[in-house]
Amino acid sequence: MSTVERQHELEQNSLAEWVVQMLDVIRPYLVMIIGGLVAVLAAVVAWMVISANNAAAEARSWELYLTAMSTGETSAFNEVAQRYPGSQAALWSQLVLADMAMTDGAVLAFEDRSSSTERLEAAADLYTAVLAAGPEGLLVERATFGLAKAQESLGELEAAQAGYAEVASAYPDSPLAAVAQEHADALAEGRGKEWYDWFFAQDLTPAIDPPAAAAGSPAAEGTGTSGVESDPATDALFDDGPIAPAEDAATPDGDAAVPQATPSEPTAETSEEASADSTPAAEASEPVGEAADTP
Repeated sequence: MSTVERQHELEQNSLAEWVVQMLDVIRPYLVMIIGGLVAVLAAVVAWMVISANNAAAEARSWELYLTAMSTGETSAFNEVAQRYPGSQAALWSQLVLADMAMTDGAVLAFEDRSSSTERLEAAADLYTAVLAAGPEGLLVERATFGLAKAQESLGELEAAQAGYAEVASAYPDSPLAAVAQEHADALAEGRGKEWYDWFFAQDLTPAIDPPAAAAGSPAAEGTGTSGVESDPATDALFDDGPIAPAEDAATPDGDAAVPQATPSEPTAETSEEASADSTPAAEASEPVGEAADTP
């Protein structure tokens, strides 16, 4: 046997001896080690199942979100947010609900201050909830900008200015950046503050139809019962009396309607006209008498 072969044989024997020694060391813990390996394998399988379920749930949430977008119904977006809390689809649904509330509040701002404030506060709460979930990217930008708009509409100008400035600095390449910077500069310089002070001092309540003005009162002059200023041309028409429609001037058979005479006592004028009408007939009878006397 050569030296190389002898050395190789010694190495194999050394390895075998080391394996035997290690087996002797771990033999008391063999059951525990096998149990740990089984637990690790089970954890891996569970993670794979959970990941698959999460992926399926995420897909269903986006499907439901797209359905809600197609219908535009508030209840559909609420369903996404409630069934899949914390998911991206749920956060986008909350953002859409916040935008809806913001739009409602802006429209009502000039009609009903109480209802407008309620809707604007709901929008601000929804935007805040979206931001509290720790989203990233476009979702953060949209929610921050929307919250600033809601705060500005509520008169919280300092908070709104900070929100606009954050959007402009954090997302300089965004289409919203220029608009946000413009609003931030205007609020920082105090432009429009006097208008906001005046606007929020107004007591805006829902419009109510005014009661009919009493006859002879200043409100009744020049106005109709609804309080709307009347048209002089229209008043002149009705001052001359009602005008009958053309179709009322004919009978159902198409013949002209014949006015009914009303019996009345003859007047002096009528008697004189009657006597005047009979005079020519009397004069005409006189020549006839003369002609009879002549031979």
